[in-house]
Amino acid sequence: MYADATDAALKSFAEKVAQATGQQLTWIPELGCYQFNTKSWGALAVKMHHYFFIARNDAATAADFDAYTQACVDWGLKHYEGFARGMQKGVAIYPVLLQASASAEVVAYTKQKPERHWAAFALPVAVDLSAGTISYLDKTPIWGLAMWKGIKKVAAETLGKPAQEVRAWS
Repeated sequence: MYADATDAALKSFAEKVAQATGQQLTWIPELGCYQFNTKSWGALAVKMHHYFFIARNDAATAADFDAYTQACVDWGLKHYEGFARGMQKGVAIYPVLLQASASAEVVAYTKQKPERHWAAFALPVAVDLSAGTISYLDKTPIWGLAMWKGIKKVAAETLGKPAQEVRAWS
């Protein structure tokens, strides 16, 4: 996904979210996004590694967002460090796409059931900059049921709750 690291709205949003979590932002040129990590304990005493990827592309389609999501998953799994996933460890990946006005196609993509990965979860997030709202999966998939509640909780605490004002902007 092409994004400009100097884009004021992108940089402001990413910096506010990273500061709220006490994390350092890194620009990932091959993905065209800012990235930071957090960790938390999830259900069943599983330590979750959370990877946030934040990009802006007003022209992105659902196909573009899908390619970006897959690239973020690949990057997150390649750079994960720790015990083997599934051995009380898991990875949650949050590909975040900022758009001046989130397209209906991109929002619909966030509502689709994500692809399955072994002890890894992807939660695509669309941010509508003009409305100040975010969108992500409403339902909870059956697979990974115990983990999804915590993954969505981290997304809500870090970015804000769906269809509500984005917390990072306050």
